[in-house]
Amino acid sequence: DVVAVVTQPDKPQGRHRSSLVPPPVKVIALEEDIPLLQPDRPRGDAFLNSLRELAPDVSVVVAYGHILTRETIDLPRLGTLNIHASLLPRWRGAAPIQAAILAGDAESGVSIMRMVPALDAGPVLLQARTPILDDETGGELAVRLSELGALAIVEALTLVSLGDGRG
Repeated sequence: DVVAVVTQPDKPQGRHRSSLVPPPVKVIALEEDIPLLQPDRPRGDAFLNSLRELAPDVSVVVAYGHILTRETIDLPRLGTLNIHASLLPRWRGAAPIQAAILAGDAESGVSIMRMVPALDAGPVLLQARTPILDDETGGELAVRLSELGALAIVEALTLVSLGDGRG
């Protein structure tokens, strides 16, 4: 199986914005010798050709920050899945963890969905729920949801590989 990482470019940080800091997933990809793409924007022929060369069976998107084109979403044979940190349809968008805490929600979770070229709008394949603790911070909940999301995506990939997650 081919594994590759597509992530955002390194970000300038510091007082003078002169230090480039890589996304954490890039660090892991380099340590594990995983092919890596860091386009400024995931569009255009060069980006699509790089993806085609990888010939992915499935793509998984997590907090990427770009709406992908239909061609990018449809390129993998089994489609593109997204791990979203809320129980959709509640709290679509970029800050679902903070929204759930601010609203006083009793629970949160992760949704694994098939991607479409619209924000958090694809069919949900499965969800995993967890209570939000009374004194839990957004950062603490984010850690728990990332662990829950890792387990949920394994289950979703199993469903997709068995043909039960075509959505």
